[in-house]
Amino acid sequence: MAASLGGAELPPFTLENVAGKGKGLVANHSISPGSTIIAEAPLFTTEGLSNPATTEKDLAATVRSLPKESQRAFLSLHNNNPGRGEPLSNIVRSNGYPLGPSSEVGGIFPVTARINHSCRPNAQHAWSNKMQKMLVHAVRDIHPGDELTLSYIAGGASTVRKRNLKDYFGFDCTCELCSLPRKQQRISDERLERAQQLDDSIGDSKRVKRTPEKALDDCHALLQIFEQEQIFDLRLPRLYYDAFQICAVHSDRARASIFAQRSRDARVICEGPESEEAESLEQLVEDPARFENFGFSRRWESTVDDVPDGASAESFGEWLWRPKHRKLVTLNRTSFAGQLE
Repeated sequence: MAASLGGAELPPFTLENVAGKGKGLVANHSISPGSTIIAEAPLFTTEGLSNPATTEKDLAATVRSLPKESQRAFLSLHNNNPGRGEPLSNIVRSNGYPLGPSSEVGGIFPVTARINHSCRPNAQHAWSNKMQKMLVHAVRDIHPGDELTLSYIAGGASTVRKRNLKDYFGFDCTCELCSLPRKQQRISDERLERAQQLDDSIGDSKRVKRTPEKALDDCHALLQIFEQEQIFDLRLPRLYYDAFQICAVHSDRARASIFAQRSRDARVICEGPESEEAESLEQLVEDPARFENFGFSRRWESTVDDVPDGASAESFGEWLWRPKHRKLVTLNRTSFAGQLE
């Protein structure tokens, strides 16, 4: 999205010097959540770099094959380990992004690579297989003069985050979250430590089976921490998907459908309407029973027609997060039972 200035389009950001960070991208105008900020094809990928013994030589040949402007763009990127190791390989390690969460192939995206880290990011990156581009979307309101930020790591207290960022990326984090006054920092750290504990407990499959109401309570508590800490990156749709799974496992089509919708909507903000994950979630919104582990029990059995119509936000929230707990009466899908034991 670009603003207009005297009939000409103003790009959404400019590359500027950022105090204590070197270069960074700074917003030229207001950007709303869900807006696409960057859609960037890779300069090159690491797909052909299969022999570790010749990586530097192969990279040199790849870079030489690029247009001069692209060569300059690559060589101007930050090197986390200057003077140590092989320079081209170091630039790739410092700036490469995987082409999808489970991909072993990475790509170099010189514009996206200019986005600095924040522990409270205002943007999210995601590789689009359909577009063959790296997309960056705003996940919070971004105002003119704000620096665009991504999260290089997720979670933990400030001391842990700072240590990891120093170890992995070689810089001392001075983001807004790590620069809070001492009292606010302590409160934030306590929340984010609690968030990690909640995330671990939510992932406990035995707990999902035996005490799903407690697992759903943990999801709700984690959501409240995310809202307090202004965390709206991919951690949010993952949280809603966890809540979906808890309800689907216990045959609660009504709540599962709502949580799938919320996960889908959050995915679209983070990854755009073409997100493959969002498309998969749309199917679960329509029919939660498509989930492979649906109906392990009938503890909370409901239909999508049981979603309250016309309820106030408060009463709807109470219905959504506080299901009436009925006795676990029937177990099926014994293959899933084995996973939960």
